[in-house]
Amino acid sequence: MNRYNFIPNFTSIFKEDLKYYILFKRSNGYKYGKVTCAELLRLDRFFNEINLKEKKIDQNIIDSWLQKCSATNKKSTQSRYFSRMSCFCEYLRMTSHENIIQPEAHNLRYHSDFIPYIFNQSEINRLFNIAKDNSSIDINYKTFYVMLCLYYCCGLRFSELHNLQVKDYLEDEQKIIISESKNMITREIPLSSSTYNILSNYIKNNNYSNNEDYVFVNNRNKRISEYMVRKYYKELLEKAIIPVRYDGKRQRIHDLRHTFAVNSLKQMEQKGFDLYTSTSVLSVYLGHKSITETEYYLRLVQDEAKECQEQVKKYTKKLYESKVIYSE
Repeated sequence: MNRYNFIPNFTSIFKEDLKYYILFKRSNGYKYGKVTCAELLRLDRFFNEINLKEKKIDQNIIDSWLQKCSATNKKSTQSRYFSRMSCFCEYLRMTSHENIIQPEAHNLRYHSDFIPYIFNQSEINRLFNIAKDNSSIDINYKTFYVMLCLYYCCGLRFSELHNLQVKDYLEDEQKIIISESKNMITREIPLSSSTYNILSNYIKNNNYSNNEDYVFVNNRNKRISEYMVRKYYKELLEKAIIPVRYDGKRQRIHDLRHTFAVNSLKQMEQKGFDLYTSTSVLSVYLGHKSITETEYYLRLVQDEAKECQEQVKKYTKKLYESKVIYSE
């Protein structure tokens, strides 16, 4: 069964409402797969635990749910489970249910302070040199190398590339179509000549049975596993001697997307484009739901430029303060 057609077996007083809530969200473009359904199933079990006999959600019920959410120490998990209750209440109120309050818990609103890792050019060169050498001796690694090129050169999400099918490759137009997007946004991604040549040669050397086949396959001509891609990536980081992130963890493949976004804004700035205008273009290219997601990269570019200016200022200040001794 497709994970986006799955609906849990709800048993509480709200069992029908939860079912139609999922269908409503999916009809509006949200995926609502098994992970989200599992969270709603937890909400359904909570209604059974408190022996709810009528369709009513008051402050006492909200407080009990918040207490249950707080059992986990992870702030993001607390926020996510509270959000499920809040959005479900909003749906109930929208569908004319009475005795339903709209909960608020500002202290549970989660804002990530995560700082993405931006690879510098030296690190990128080491990564690709090693990956290219290894791709000549291992079929699976050759697949990984081509994926690595597209992650970095096109700024794609992991799943977008992993789910790419033969039909999504437009050879004559030198483009790929991204339809399996996080935000359910279908978009066209133009390929540079070098990226097009790499992908084109890879596809021509594989025996696909039809256009529904996945592009990136292993040595058995089956879609390469997520585990294999992440395994090669982790090994590559170690071989290229890439330092760990500020939090002591390894870089994610998604950091290649962050690097692409920052580099794209830098290039547009160097060409004299207005950065705020460029941000809206990049937002569409990356498939962001709103421009505020893309503005995050704009801040990274501006912070980097500010830091560079401060370093130059410190250096020139020392330069002009130093004494110059002239000799006759």
